Amino acid sequence: MNLTKLVCDTELFRGISAAEADSLVVRLNAVSRTYAKGETVVHAGQKADRLMAVTSGSLLVYEHTGERPVLVRELGRNSVLGLWIMYVRDVEFWPGAVVAAEKTTLVSFSIERMRELSANSDPTLARIAVNAAKIISREMFSTWRKLMVMDAPSIEAKIKIYLSELDNETGRTGTVRVPFDRERMAEYFGVTRPALSRAIGAMRDHGLLEWRKDVFRINF
Repeated sequence: MNLTKLVCDTELFRGISAAEADSLVVRLNAVSRTYAKGETVVHAGQKADRLMAVTSGSLLVYEHTGERPVLVRELGRNSVLGLWIMYVRDVEFWPGAVVAAEKTTLVSFSIERMRELSANSDPTLARIAVNAAKIISREMFSTWRKLMVMDAPSIEAKIKIYLSELDNETGRTGTVRVPFDRERMAEYFGVTRPALSRAIGAMRDHGLLEWRKDVFRINF
């Protein structure tokens, strides 16, 4: 797909005309790349010099604070990786790893060039800044949801909180699609896969939820 079209389709560039986007593609050194499922997009400790917008697919973000990486966030279409790094200048390297959860296409931009345009009060960047604020707000909510899940006293409580919050985000229909397979879901909750399967099975037996593959119907 044409790079300018990809850029215009991202939430970060919403409200930017094709002509403006065409100019920004050059000025921000924009490039696109597609990653296969399981391919590493960012290594922990890698130089943080690119802002990355997800145009299709999804990413898994891991934090490296202990002996093993911990899954902390999932980033779907229209998410942006590195926005906070752009605003925090003393962060030079990625603190964790990012892996493609499925076939995923990203458009990336030079963080330094984005900063330069912002410093020059480029009017186009003002619109991008508004879009960035909305994305950061959404990502902060995702982080808050993760903290709630981790603080829950039982696996069943973790499941209820997680599915309820996903349901709230999608209009409270009672049906949600989980962006993880069971192995990733267990990893996200910080439990073993067998323990998660037992908890889900018990909740099904008590009429609290139903599921088919990655789609859950909640009854609590």
